[in-house]
Amino acid sequence: MALGVPGALLAMYLIFVVDAAVVPTLPEVFVVGFYYLHGVFGLSPALWAATLLGMALAGEATGNSLLYLAVRYGLVHRGKMPKRIERLMRRWTGFLILHDERIILLNRVIPVVPFVGAFIATLKWSYRKSLAFILIGAAAKYSALLVLVGVVGMEYEASMAGWITLALVVGLVGVSALGSYLYRRRAKLPATRP
Repeated sequence: MALGVPGALLAMYLIFVVDAAVVPTLPEVFVVGFYYLHGVFGLSPALWAATLLGMALAGEATGNSLLYLAVRYGLVHRGKMPKRIERLMRRWTGFLILHDERIILLNRVIPVVPFVGAFIATLKWSYRKSLAFILIGAAAKYSALLVLVGVVGMEYEASMAGWITLALVVGLVGVSALGSYLYRRRAKLPATRP
């Protein structure tokens, strides 16, 4: 990368901010891609992985907080939040297993709540508790992913390890998307009586 380590870290941070606040960017794929830059930069894999994890957490916190603040102060506090959107958000979380901030943890495995910052503001969830769940979930998910990438990288030659890890990540994202689809579909089915 032309901008070196600072540029790579800034790019990683911004990817996570955009993913949390604006549009999904498949950050798992970027984590894998950026991890393999440790060789280009001459850094130890463990130090680079820890630094990437820090950027991921900072980006998650920033992106979700920016969206939360925009919705809370731009819409909710000013009474400009469309009631229909608020009702849809409440109905949606009513379908889910968890109806409060704890859904954020499940969201790491099965993404069922998009734009978490908006849900926090609109449904008046505790910001501190929600941010803690965001960071705990992100730390667990991306730590596990970076460990996986590191282990695969030790077992295989670098280019092969990159392809194997990318295939695993795409597979995990696919399984997660399928789980989300099935969960949503099941939530929409009427309850049946035996």
